[in-house]
Amino acid sequence: MRIGAALLLALTASGTLGASAAPPVHRCLANDAIVTVAEGVVLFGEDGTDRPGRPVRVAAFRIDAHEVTNRQFAAFVAATGYRTRAERQGASALFVAPTEPVSLDNAARWWRWTKGADWRRPKGPDSDLMGRADEPVVHVDRDDAAAYARWAGGALPTTEQWERAARGNQNATRDPVDWAFDHGKPRANVWEGVFPMRDTAEDGYAGIAPVGCFEANDLGLYDMVGNVWEWVEGDQDVGLIKGGSYLCAMNYCANFRPAAYQAQEHDLPTSHIGFRVAYPVKGPQRGLSLR
Repeated sequence: MRIGAALLLALTASGTLGASAAPPVHRCLANDAIVTVAEGVVLFGEDGTDRPGRPVRVAAFRIDAHEVTNRQFAAFVAATGYRTRAERQGASALFVAPTEPVSLDNAARWWRWTKGADWRRPKGPDSDLMGRADEPVVHVDRDDAAAYARWAGGALPTTEQWERAARGNQNATRDPVDWAFDHGKPRANVWEGVFPMRDTAEDGYAGIAPVGCFEANDLGLYDMVGNVWEWVEGDQDVGLIKGGSYLCAMNYCANFRPAAYQAQEHDLPTSHIGFRVAYPVKGPQRGLSLR
């Protein structure tokens, strides 16, 4: 979901923490691989039988197998001394589940502009990264993500690259719900239950999951749908995010599919947006290539 400028005025400081994570039920794989995606055609924008998309040829590239983790981002900070926007401004937008039913017409009912929230303290000033090393880094804006990407020898993926990676070898239309659910069984970390009151954690997680806890797609890429939204390349003033997040539910957002995207203020860090890096085919070989 997009948090508009008007909403920022409505956000109030809060140290309240969101729902805690349910005990993991998956074997999670965080091997920091970089996957080579061969040149191919993506059904760009395909979103079910009524939206077949358009064939777009995408040159070969490489991309992180999973979202950049807190552990990886910490290595970048240790090497460069980088400070994120949330750290510099002393606050970030934090999801806080309401304690009573609310209307879905005003996102300020579940977002709080929280002093002390940043990538090191993802749940607010009283939290830390203990046990979260392999979770996606959040509370990073687009500039923060791009700075890491440059350091790693790559860049934020274009929308075409991102969809090519997310769709894998898809060559026909697909029911949008099937990207996150297999006959009702979760195949991605999304919100089960009625948003925003309570996530039932039927997929094993209420909140962010460590990377690589759900089955990879046919290119060997994890969490291209769900878990956290991901920054992609945008124009100078407008940020774009893709992939949906753990806050996407059937009754709200439902953006757990490759075609979905949201405009997002490029300079607004939040607790549900992360990123991964795309690289040229010939370049730094960080991690093990799976293809």
